[in-house]
Amino acid sequence: MNATIVDVLIENIKTDQSLLEQTEAQIETAKENKKNVVDRLKDYRRDITVLLKYADDEQRKRIEELGFDFSESERGLNPVASLVMDIIMKAKDNQLTNEQLYEAYVKSFKNKGDAFNYTEFNIKCRSLFNTQRLLRKKGTDPKSSRDDIVSLNGRVLPKEDDTATSKVENAKKSNSNAKKPAHEK
Repeated sequence: MNATIVDVLIENIKTDQSLLEQTEAQIETAKENKKNVVDRLKDYRRDITVLLKYADDEQRKRIEELGFDFSESERGLNPVASLVMDIIMKAKDNQLTNEQLYEAYVKSFKNKGDAFNYTEFNIKCRSLFNTQRLLRKKGTDPKSSRDDIVSLNGRVLPKEDDTATSKVENAKKSNSNAKKPAHEK
C-alpha cells in the first residue's frame, strides 16, 4: 500500500502529539522536583538565619560562597522591626504585650494612617522572632496574639550612672591610700 503525503502528515502529527504529551509529563515532573528543591533551600535559609550566630568566620565564608547573603540580617532590620526593638528596649523590664507594643508603634507616627495595620505589623516583626532577638510567650487567649508577652531575649546591662562610677573611684582611692605608709597619706 502506498502512503500518500496526507497519510505521512497524519502519522507525523500523531507522533508529535504523543511526544508532546510525554514532554509535558516530564516538564510537570521536573517542576515538582524543582519546587521540592526550592522549598528545601528556603528551609535551609531559615535554619541558617537562626544558626548563623553560632558559625565561625570560616563557616560564614563557606555559607556566603554558597550564595547566601546575610548582609541585611547583619546590617540591620526593616524599619518596623527596628522601631519595635527601640520600643522594647525602653519598656519596663524590656517586655510588653503584643497589643501594647502595637499601640506604642502606632503612637510613634504623627499621622496614624502611616502605620501598618495589626496583621502587617506582626508580619514585619517576624524577623525579630526568627532571629531570636525577641521572644513571644502565648497569652491567655489561644485565638489571639494581642495578649502574648513579647520580651527581649537576654538581659540589658544597666548603664553606670555618675553616682555608681564615683563610688567605684572613691573605693579605689581609699584602697590605694590604705596601702600607702602613714607619712605619705
